Amino acid sequence: MRMSTSDNQNDLSSPSLNLSFDLRTSPYFVKDDQNFILYQTAKQLPVIQGLSLVDLYLSKGHGIEPHYHPNANELLYLIQGGIIEYVLNPFTLQLLTYRIGPHQSVYIPMGWWHWTIAVMDHTRLVVSFDNKEFDIVYGSDILRKTPPEVFQMMYGINATQWAEVIEPIDQTVIIGPP
Repeated sequence: MRMSTSDNQNDLSSPSLNLSFDLRTSPYFVKDDQNFILYQTAKQLPVIQGLSLVDLYLSKGHGIEPHYHPNANELLYLIQGGIIEYVLNPFTLQLLTYRIGPHQSVYIPMGWWHWTIAVMDHTRLVVSFDNKEFDIVYGSDILRKTPPEVFQMMYGINATQWAEVIEPIDQTVIIGPP
């Protein structure tokens, strides 16, 4: 029986096994030349069956918007610069705040709401996920896709005023500020 090329890429004994990938060829999001995200999943390198990672660059005052991962735990490792990582513990509702420098890390459990702010220029971190295809739910999507009437009904916020406030959020933010 012959294996296909994609099968050979996962077979550790195969001579066609590919163990290398250049993340520079795989942008996830680019805001500008100082604020961008590169990524690698099993789609780009099939041999990493249960993992994926992100290479993240931020300038001071920029950050990754509030979000959570419904299918993966996350480990952030700071290479250079500095960040403040905010994590909301869903069990205690305590907001955890971590100031992270080079060679430090933060672990974020699956489903926990969190966001990152760079406190220095030329900040670079690598983020690994324990899922070959991590999912992300972004705060900007929750805000802009929830009808204003729901906020009025649930929180007593004037729906018309709320619609005006969130009107500038017309797409997923990912790296902010706009």
